[in-house]
Amino acid sequence: MTGFEAAGNKTDEDLAREARAGSSRSFEELALRYRRRLFAYFRPRMGSDQDAEDLVQETLLKLYRNIGRYDATYHFSTWAYTAAGRLAISRYRKKTTGEAGLKSLAAEEGCVRTEEARDGASSSRLWSLAGTLQPSQFRALWLRYAEEMTVDEIAVSMGKSRLAVRLLLHRARTNLMKREGEKRCSVR
Repeated sequence: MTGFEAAGNKTDEDLAREARAGSSRSFEELALRYRRRLFAYFRPRMGSDQDAEDLVQETLLKLYRNIGRYDATYHFSTWAYTAAGRLAISRYRKKTTGEAGLKSLAAEEGCVRTEEARDGASSSRLWSLAGTLQPSQFRALWLRYAEEMTVDEIAVSMGKSRLAVRLLLHRARTNLMKREGEKRCSVR
């Protein structure tokens, strides 16, 4: 063994530990892995690709500056999406008072992350409808289904109890089903 293991074989947590120890190469690999995922997380809520990309860059910079605070007992993705969510909230609070909260996914395109979901019109439609939910419900759904986080990881990321996350997911799914039914009825 040469002492250098290919970055592709390492977990996000391995790379984060190495980055915390001073390896810029490891952080670069993490940034490559998370750039698209963060963009897909931000894009449905932002007014433009540029706004989403700005938040991606801001998130990666924040993660880089604070990598020394990363706690290896948690998944790196939990830590990253906690930072991303907080930055998004800060951005929304700074917007002018005339703008209302999060932009609807229904008006946006490309709000699904995986290739399989991009190919399915029903997945895209559901994500569009999900964008009309309360921001916390949308975030919980996104972290659960697009990022495949566990309820415990979502709880840490959102700063909520496990029970609160389960309730958010339940309400989000219920509201999504109601809106799906309303949409079908209005199309006829």
